[in-house]
Amino acid sequence: MILPGRTLITRSIIRNVKFPTLQAQPCGADLTLKRVLKWTSPGIIDLDNKLRQPASTEEISFPPATENTNSYLDLVQGSYLVEFNEIVSVPLDVMGEIFVRSSLFRSGVTIHAGVMDSGYEGAVGALMQVVNPMGLRLYPDARLAQFVFHQMSEKVEGYNGVYQGMTALS
Repeated sequence: MILPGRTLITRSIIRNVKFPTLQAQPCGADLTLKRVLKWTSPGIIDLDNKLRQPASTEEISFPPATENTNSYLDLVQGSYLVEFNEIVSVPLDVMGEIFVRSSLFRSGVTIHAGVMDSGYEGAVGALMQVVNPMGLRLYPDARLAQFVFHQMSEKVEGYNGVYQGMTALS
């Protein structure tokens, strides 16, 4: 069973929602852009996480808005880490998935993210790939993805990894 966006917000599964009326969708809730990061080092991944080291990142800051224009980023073709404004608190009988919004993929951009495990609480982010050779213009708080949550058949022990409780991606 998929939980409607309004339910996600009222149950505080998704918090820090800036525009609830706009973000609540029939099958989930839209995620809005907080910041864009680029990678500055390689990551290290192994079997048992003894050697694991996430890649370092650096924020691509929005320039200040002027009197006549809003602030925006013009991103060139490439891969980016995006952090969303929203944070989550996933119940033990729910799991989440992030999907690209159709307006984004129609602009030649994809979003990739893993499963949001039951019991996870904290910041939310995704890999964003700009494949459009002409790039992408992004404004602060742009709606990039839709978070969809599924009710599970039973409660589970829940996530207890190193990313639990993160308040930011880096």
